[in-house]
Amino acid sequence: MIRRSNGDAGYEALKTASAHVPTIVSVYLDRPAILTNVRDKAAVLLANFGVSDAALMDVLTGRASASGRLPFELPSLMAAVSAQDPAVPDDSAKPIYAVGAGMMGAVRLRP
Repeated sequence: MIRRSNGDAGYEALKTASAHVPTIVSVYLDRPAILTNVRDKAAVLLANFGVSDAALMDVLTGRASASGRLPFELPSLMAAVSAQDPAVPDDSAKPIYAVGAGMMGAVRLRP
């Protein structure tokens, strides 16, 4: 698990790996997350909503295609979350991904 901050072992490993090779990051999203620090480290950023390891590996190895859209926005900063109106689900300032962002049709990754 990556905590997305300097000093966290997972985040430090991501920074090291992404400095040398294109990096694919799959993030389980059971609710909106702030991924601003992760997005610029990943060549590919996949949002998943409880996919099995086998299904994820099928997509990563090109045996299956991936498609989907975000059911919520991903805010850019915690300050934007704090300023957000709790009665409005997608009004944060400058989200990194808006509600509905995603892949246009099925996408197949090539290993």
